[in-house]
Amino acid sequence: MRKPIQITIPQPCHEKWDEMTPADKGKFCTACQKNVIDFTKTSDREIAIAIRNNKNLCGRFSSSQLNRDLVVPKEKSTVWTAVAAGVLSFVTLGSYKATAQEKQKVVQTENKPVKETNSTASKQSTTIKITVKDSTGFLQEAIVTNVTKKTQTSENKNGVYEIDVSLNDEINIACMGHAMKILIITGKNDLTVLLEELRPIIAVGMVEVKTKPKE
Repeated sequence: MRKPIQITIPQPCHEKWDEMTPADKGKFCTACQKNVIDFTKTSDREIAIAIRNNKNLCGRFSSSQLNRDLVVPKEKSTVWTAVAAGVLSFVTLGSYKATAQEKQKVVQTENKPVKETNSTASKQSTTIKITVKDSTGFLQEAIVTNVTKKTQTSENKNGVYEIDVSLNDEINIACMGHAMKILIITGKNDLTVLLEELRPIIAVGMVEVKTKPKE
């Protein structure tokens, strides 16, 4: 498991972004003689991949992307999934054949309802809809992150985002130009979140990566 990482820009570039020369995936800074990649609309996964591939990265970030843990959902291995499915199929088939060859004794037992404990209920996952708005209307460029489950989504329909949650999960909702909202899930109801608009704070410069120790 990789340790959580954060990105920061200790020495922001003072050159004006609008005056830089357009370049692939961003702009070219003549003062630094470097390509500056625009990350303001990218996901945490894309940022993490860029950092792994380039140790001397220069980028443009919104304030909501800096000085926090990057949330990178785990990718499911298609190869492992196929192997697991094959093994399960083989075991199931073998079990079926063995069962078919044996005479089974039928034992009738009393059905008792299973009492749901608080700990069991808190672990149950459900999908909820989160509507994200500001004073002007629905926001379709937000990023909704389940910090507890390490999942993230930016897909939405008219500002309505769907994400899996359990009780007590921490949800972060971020959108460029707005203050990030932090929620704790206390039920299974859909939510409407109003984000506060901010003056856009954009940082441009060399990226410094911080690795946090595992807790």
